[in-house]
Amino acid sequence: MRQPSSSVSGSPGRFAWSPLQSSLELARPDILSQGIIRGAAILLSALGLALMLISLQPFVGTSMISESGVSEGSAINQFGFLAAGLVFAVSMLCLTNRKVLLSLLTPGFLLLALVLAYNIAVSPAPAPVFRAVVLTAIGMLIAFSSIVLPRGERDFRTALIIATLATLALSYGGLIVFPNLATHGYDAYEPQHSGLWRGHFSHKNIAGPVMCVIAIFGIYLMRSGQRLIGAVIFAAGALFVVQTGSKTTSGLFPIAVLIVLSASVFGRTAAAILINLMALAAAYLFTLGSLSHPRISYLVLDFLGDQTYTGRTTLWEFSLSKIPEKPWLGFGLYNFWSTGNVLGLDKPFEAAWDYRYIIHGHNNYLDMVLNLGLVGGGVLVWVLFVAPMVNYARARRNPGNRKLADMFFMIIVFMGLLSFLETFFLARNDPIWLMHIFAVFGLHLLARFDINAGTTAPGGPPGRPLAA
Repeated sequence: MRQPSSSVSGSPGRFAWSPLQSSLELARPDILSQGIIRGAAILLSALGLALMLISLQPFVGTSMISESGVSEGSAINQFGFLAAGLVFAVSMLCLTNRKVLLSLLTPGFLLLALVLAYNIAVSPAPAPVFRAVVLTAIGMLIAFSSIVLPRGERDFRTALIIATLATLALSYGGLIVFPNLATHGYDAYEPQHSGLWRGHFSHKNIAGPVMCVIAIFGIYLMRSGQRLIGAVIFAAGALFVVQTGSKTTSGLFPIAVLIVLSASVFGRTAAAILINLMALAAAYLFTLGSLSHPRISYLVLDFLGDQTYTGRTTLWEFSLSKIPEKPWLGFGLYNFWSTGNVLGLDKPFEAAWDYRYIIHGHNNYLDMVLNLGLVGGGVLVWVLFVAPMVNYARARRNPGNRKLADMFFMIIVFMGLLSFLETFFLARNDPIWLMHIFAVFGLHLLARFDINAGTTAPGGPPGRPLAA
């Protein structure tokens, strides 16, 4: 096999690759037709998306309390994701434009790699941290591959539909075939969740956000002309979110959608970015801000009926009290919750939750600083939240990229708001984390490449776009 060309190639009657791809040049070109290569790319992308949304161990319900931060993990997940990582790495090397791969060498991604390497080096238990970082990197590779392998936006939509329908079929099918696994049973730690839907996910707090993302996929498909299948996916995802019983997730979802659609309503990308920043400020004020402002706390009580966010304020107060101990570099990646730093403390009898046995602090931003300090946490906030806003503004300058850019930015906006209530950064094969980094990579690529440029329909003349 020869090295794949980095140029965009095409000829009449054949496919012309988009700028994300390169042509696969074989010693005998007749062995694999361009149609077979195109079909394989769609299939790989769909498998990658399904792997992120479903995992290798669906319907494994565990208590959120009983899980540990850095455990030995599942051999199926470890070896399965390693094998998948190798397949997707080889596929990208064969089918992806070298310029696309080199585009990842941004200061933000390079600094993130440096932060992770440093945390592995200084960790008191480097082996499990290294293993967790490797699984996280493989998940990121699969997320990136799922976007760059399809031969254009139309093929990407096909892969997205296949993976999304498979995910919905598994979760809804589970409610019929395995109702005891697809819904929460009685849990001594969380009896209030009994009967709530979780599908094939391990917990409703994972099912809710992921189904929100699936509903966002449906919105994108409807806006892209595939109204029927998009409406079905949107309705199925939204219904599932409601049945998880998560009021905050159900409330944040429409806010994220409206924020991003404001760019089209006002005809200005800056409108969506500005409203997003305002929404983040309001979310901060009504979550962490309520800790120091009693009036805000009582407003939360009036609106939500619970001023503690189901006990989360206890965790936030504890997190804020521990950050000053190691403000700059933090306690180390995966080295705070479920470790001696917390387990060795006296039982907090006065607290709503016994934070000694909590796996994370239910706040992405606080946990970033606890684990990585202000330095590493700042790098991660830039990569996950700030840079995507910059990339979104750049991506929407190209009219052909706008609908897809809006989809990715809806996910970013939703994750930014959800981060005030949940923790999922660098969480290996956690589907919430994978959907977040999937959107980060999507905006990164759309800001630098027109994914529809040069693509052609089967047998059509070169240059005819696959999607508007």
